[in-house]
Amino acid sequence: MEKSAKDMYREFVAHMVHDLKSPAIVISGYANRLRSGKIGNLTDDQRRALDVIIENSKRLEHDLHMILDYFQSDREATSQMYPERIDVCALLKDQVENYLVEAEEKGISLELRTPPGPIFLMAYESQLAKAVLNLIDNALNYTPSGGQVLVSAESTEDFVIISIKDTGRGFRQEDIEAIVRPFEEAMHLQDRELRGFGLGLSNVKRYVEMHHGQLRLESAEGVGSTFTLILPKNHGSE
Repeated sequence: MEKSAKDMYREFVAHMVHDLKSPAIVISGYANRLRSGKIGNLTDDQRRALDVIIENSKRLEHDLHMILDYFQSDREATSQMYPERIDVCALLKDQVENYLVEAEEKGISLELRTPPGPIFLMAYESQLAKAVLNLIDNALNYTPSGGQVLVSAESTEDFVIISIKDTGRGFRQEDIEAIVRPFEEAMHLQDRELRGFGLGLSNVKRYVEMHHGQLRLESAEGVGSTFTLILPKNHGSE
């Protein structure tokens, strides 16, 4: 079957981003080695300069990862023909445990609240896990030391509801309008921090839509944000 122009474009971008990730990782790796002092002593100015390089390398790697993830998601979705019956509580527990060390290092309370029993859902497990990981990662990045991040789940008759709530900086209304744009528009945001957030949120939205669900955002500047995934229990498989 001949590839469409859209498929060729997606494949080109995916390969290009994959190729860009390697030098970005090398730059970050050597900058961290220099910063550690293992290669030689550094002046204070050199340390500060390396801190800037390391921080921006992390942002670049994050953006590249979000772009690659976006263009690979369609292929991943079609390769997994049918959703599987998963325990949402167990999935959330695994994802929260991945970030406990980072949260402790940042002085942030990361808590999981779920019912005592399992919550079962027919879902694409890898995509749902990525959505939750992305939202936890963003919450930790936007929450200052002493803050809180709460991950929770509940089950109603028709839906499974997952929430990630933080006491971070929150967003202004104009920022919310910017980060919920489609992926292609989010790529062109001038504010780099918002661009990275918007790219990740585009992926989360796509993963939720694979389950015929909804992604909702409630946020207030200086108060924090709550991201809610509303997933129907009976969405069928396509």
